[in-house]
Amino acid sequence: MTERQDLGAARAPRALGVLNEHEADWMLQRTLAYMNVKAAEIGECLYVAERIDEKDAESWPAEWAALADRVMAQGEAALAAGDTVSARDSFQRACNYYRAAEYGCVPAHPRYRELWESSVAAFQRAAQLYSPPVQPIEVPFEGARLPGYFWRPDESDTLRPTLFVAGGNDDTIEEDFFIIGPAAVQRGYNFFTFSYPGHRNAVHTDPQQVKRPDYEKPFAAALDYLQSLPGVDQRIALMGFSGGGYVAPRVTIHEPRVKAVIANNPMIDYARVADALLGPIVRRIPGFMLEWAVDVKLSRKPLVKAYMEYGLWTAGYSDMSLYDWMASEEAQAAWAQFNIVDDLDKITCPALALVGSGEGEEMLKQTKEFYAGIASQEKKMHIFTLEEDGSYDHCMLDNHSRMQQVTFGWLGEVFDREAA
Repeated sequence: MTERQDLGAARAPRALGVLNEHEADWMLQRTLAYMNVKAAEIGECLYVAERIDEKDAESWPAEWAALADRVMAQGEAALAAGDTVSARDSFQRACNYYRAAEYGCVPAHPRYRELWESSVAAFQRAAQLYSPPVQPIEVPFEGARLPGYFWRPDESDTLRPTLFVAGGNDDTIEEDFFIIGPAAVQRGYNFFTFSYPGHRNAVHTDPQQVKRPDYEKPFAAALDYLQSLPGVDQRIALMGFSGGGYVAPRVTIHEPRVKAVIANNPMIDYARVADALLGPIVRRIPGFMLEWAVDVKLSRKPLVKAYMEYGLWTAGYSDMSLYDWMASEEAQAAWAQFNIVDDLDKITCPALALVGSGEGEEMLKQTKEFYAGIASQEKKMHIFTLEEDGSYDHCMLDNHSRMQQVTFGWLGEVFDREAA
């Protein structure tokens, strides 16, 4: 395992050690994490890793897309032979591999949208092979139709609690399904997610749906839609992953329909997160050299470049370089609005804060500030460690099973009391 950390927050310092560049190695680990829901296989992923040239920007998307194409074809063959289980597994793996390929593309890449569309299409083929099927939905909001999914344990109208998931800055709603959808339904919960403004699927669907600080507005529309669905009662838990760790608490501050909030991990001040990511570069390099240094650094790390340019695209700054964004007072002032520090005491429902001990000092600090600042009478914080949990990475991608156990153990107690 390697001991490097190119991004200063939301990444554990140790990765697999298969690829030399930390972000690429971390993304390989992230792709492998979905083995537990049959959305990855180690042999396929290691085969791709051996073929990737980490300094070639075209290598990552090309190799993952080629694998996805092969696995998708295997799924079609299985379906034609009547083996729906193998077909579903193949379609899920193809979805994940197309997602990995798209992740490695900058938004201007000619295959950027195509690869995303292929990932969604592969998942929706798999979704229809579950029993009951996973239902694609669309939340109407300000002229857009924001995509999402709803899934429940069976097709009866039995009222059940619902886990509503707000994904992170750079994931997809299909990835959110892999992280916790089956775990929720297996435990008797409905699962609901949608792609809010600034989330990957939303911006692909409508480029005008970029990041905004007032997430209570699109989520009010999503909650209206959720409450119209069969089998949904008042026990709605809102769980935010990564960047969703800002979104879910922000919504909870304004929305009484949220009966429990889970932040994994809490992000209460985006400006401080950005400083943790970019500050080490900025403070180490003289100002007159900074633009050149940023360009050189990103040119040598294609996956970091794709991540940074994706972030600008989803924030509505696709016409800016990273340096221009960093130097723009207007852009920095807009970014500073993603801050809920002064409103934490308005969160009064049961709350769970999760963070990995290896996510970086700023992530740990914001998690502790969130826990201390909320007014919830029933609250819990869990810091995952390798020693105790077999997990210490961002969103517990190194041990989803343990994260699910902690989450549903706590939530079950909360909602059992609510029902009583």
